[in-house]
Amino acid sequence: MREIYVIFAIARNDFSYFFRTKWLMAVLLSLNLSDMLVVAMVYKGMMEYPYFTYFVPAVIVMGLFAASLDTGRRIWLALREGVIQYELSLPVSTKGLVIAYLLAGGAAAIVYASSLMAIALLVLPGGAIWSAFMLLPFLFVLAVGLAGIAATLAAIASTHGEFFFAFQNIVQVALLTLSTVYYPIEVVQNYLPPFLVSVVVANPLSLAATALRQYTFAGAPIELSFLGQILLSATPFAVVGAIAYFWALRKLQIKGKI
Repeated sequence: MREIYVIFAIARNDFSYFFRTKWLMAVLLSLNLSDMLVVAMVYKGMMEYPYFTYFVPAVIVMGLFAASLDTGRRIWLALREGVIQYELSLPVSTKGLVIAYLLAGGAAAIVYASSLMAIALLVLPGGAIWSAFMLLPFLFVLAVGLAGIAATLAAIASTHGEFFFAFQNIVQVALLTLSTVYYPIEVVQNYLPPFLVSVVVANPLSLAATALRQYTFAGAPIELSFLGQILLSATPFAVVGAIAYFWALRKLQIKGKI
């Protein structure tokens, strides 16, 4: 019971740190709002396709993605500044520490994405606001999975900050490009080979964006099977991230450095 209390205390501290970095929040919000209110409207005027209504839900997913990946930056800083070393001296297991950071990353991302969703509902008529609340637990699992990716990158490049940010940018570009965040699957099928189309379809970012478009903004009835696909696609990221971060912490305990 005491370890659970320590886990939640560490998670709460990391969660609050995300929102204490006001410059980061300002940059993320300005980028997402410019995408939502400027880019989408400009593209809408350049094509017959209703790109504005298509792209605004995607901005929410991109915000979720960016906030989740920031978990890696916080983990990297915690390793560099000795915060992790201090937390390992607390009455908490290594697994507990991993859980704390993944929970904090998922919580920060879902709160940030929820704020974007609230703004989007002012711009677009939400067909089913209740569906938005129904999707939040599944988006939280996705956020934890993306935080797992960030934890993996932080564990791999913990001693070289420039490598961490390079790895993070590569992963971010790859996951966003191979998704339906920017363009419909019909467009993807016209330009990519079948095996890459399958990757795009299975991408959790694609599934989350599709869920928001169909269930929140279009008001279609929620399909539990589709929500199950989101869980199945996001869980491996969380598992791999947890294992990689656990391995890094065990190495730190044994050798005193990563």
